[in-house]
Parts: sequence; C-alpha cells; structure tokens
Amino acid sequence: MAISNNEALHRISMLADLLPWQFEAVAEAVEPVEARKGTLIVERGSDDGYTYFLTEGEVSLEAADGVTTKVESNLDTMRTPVANLRPRILGVTAMSRVRGLRIPDIVLTAAGCNGKRLKQGMITDEDEDDAERREAESRLSFQIYRDLQSNKSILPSLPDLALRIRRAIEDDVSDARTVARMVESDPAMAAKLLKAANSAMYGGMTTAETCSAAVVRLGMQTTKQLVLTFALKEVFQTKNPMIRKRMQVLWKHSSQIAALCFVLAREIKGIQAEEALLIGLLHDVGAIAILNCIEKYPDLASDEASLEETISRMRGELGAMILRKWMLPAPVVAGARDA
Repeated sequence: MAISNNEALHRISMLADLLPWQFEAVAEAVEPVEARKGTLIVERGSDDGYTYFLTEGEVSLEAADGVTTKVESNLDTMRTPVANLRPRILGVTAMSRVRGLRIPDIVLTAAGCNGKRLKQGMITDEDEDDAERREAESRLSFQIYRDLQSNKSILPSLPDLALRIRRAIEDDVSDARTVARMVESDPAMAAKLLKAANSAMYGGMTTAETCSAAVVRLGMQTTKQLVLTFALKEVFQTKNPMIRKRMQVLWKHSSQIAALCFVLAREIKGIQAEEALLIGLLHDVGAIAILNCIEKYPDLASDEASLEETISRMRGELGAMILRKWMLPAPVVAGARDA
C-alpha cells in the first residue's frame, strides 16, 4: 500500500530522535523518487550526495561480482537507507514500479543524523547546556545549508586556469602543445610544471626545457592533476583578516596530508600518486566554505568552540558538495566526505 513521504519519514530510524523543527527542516528537503521496472536508480561506484529510502516496490542490489540481492518494500526496509556505503558498492535497479525518497546527505548531517554522536551505540547522556549547544549548532548548520542552496554563501570556485586545462584534456581534442600554451599563460604555473617534470620523480635522461616537453614527459592525466594541485592554493586565500591565519593553518595542514598521501600511494599498487595528492589537499575544503561565510554569523565567529564544532559537523558533506560541483572523481569526493 502506498504511503505519503511524511509517513515514510516518521518510519526512518535515523530521524526518530530529531526535534520537531529539525524533522520539518529535513522534510522540506526530501525529494520523491519514482522509477519504472528496469530503471537504474543508483549506479555502482557513484556518490551523488543523497541517501535513498524505498517506500514501495522491489529493487535489485547488484555487487561488482554480479551477485544480486532483491529487496522488497516493507516496514523494516523503510527504516534504513538502500545501498548507502560510499562510493556505492551496489547498483540499485527497479524490479517493479518503484517509489521512494531521497534526502541530501548534507541535510542529514546538519540535523546530526550523520554525526558521530548519533551513531548506533555511541549516543550518550548530556546535560541541558550540552543539549542547548547542540541545538544551536544544528540551527546554524541548517542556516549555512540554506544559504548555500540560495547562493547567499560563497562556495570556493575551481581556479579558472585549472578548469580550462582540465576541460581541454578531458575533451580529448587538445595536444601537448595546446595544453602547454594554456599553462604558459601563467608563468608561475609554467615554472612549477617544469620543475615537476625535471624532478627525480618524473625526470628523464635530458632536461625538459619547454612546457610542451614537460607535458609530453608527464602525460596528459598527470599534467591535469598537477596543474589542479598547483592552482588550489588560491582556494585557501582570503582578504578577511579575521580568518586569514586560520586559512594559512588549514593550507599547511592540507599540504602535509597531501604529501603523506602521495608518499603512501607510491608504495601501493593501483593508486595514482597524483590523485592521492589531490585527495589529501582537498580533504578539508568544506571548512573553507564555513570560514568564508563566518562574517555572516557573529555568534560563530566569537565562539571558538562552536566554530570548531560546526566545522567538525559540516566540513565533510560541504566538502563533498563542493567537489561534486567541481566534477571531480568519486574517490576525491569520498576523501573530503570521510575525512
């Protein structure tokens, strides 16, 4: 029997302990899902930023090895998400006419549903002050989310040069000379790319003396990753003196994690070192979005503890939202979300 989205929401376990205003905020963000038999609802390996729930019909969950499991809608399956590990390890296909709903992960995070305190077995008693502080943090998290949705807050943008070079390489119509000319439009970027091409990591028998030679030596994919990495320092810069020091600390920390990821990836087969470097560099990009809009929230700016808690609560899903907007690969998105 078909049920309304509101009825379905009241049956979801992770929403059971929400305050009335939190529940209403989550309900406002719910999106209905309808699919005909045979429709691929969720692709294996994807991470679209939503949590899915089945309310009517039957779906098939398919693993990488081809093993399938059928799930039919009932009171038990409505309580928990469908194929919720990220990136998705299961594809979800409709086996009949299917109805369901999906909730943005960032909304669940703002409500505290994805927070560490609400994980099963980790809920602890808290005094009235703690409860009030958590509610205030949740309200602030929802406000940041709403501002992001209405473009009232500043999300970091992918540096223009890195974006143009990435598009040129991914379109598969540009040769090394074309890409090199784009790099040469930024002398500092060109110098860094030449230095990388002649480093012990990539160096050949002779010195690469031009950007074209550097791109040929590095290859298109490595060039793309390195240009993005070199350009990202812009994202960590601000004109706001209130948060400049915090941004500098964030850049230093992210650079150190990136270096560690790069070294570890070189020791592990099947992992591209440059992508690992990028994952490390971007793992805290969600914190930048919060710091960029701190002027709008004076209570947050003046309370270090609340600021840290809000960053801790929101940075993962905010980071994932930003990296999806930049259309970066699922492993990079997962690195920010799970950091």
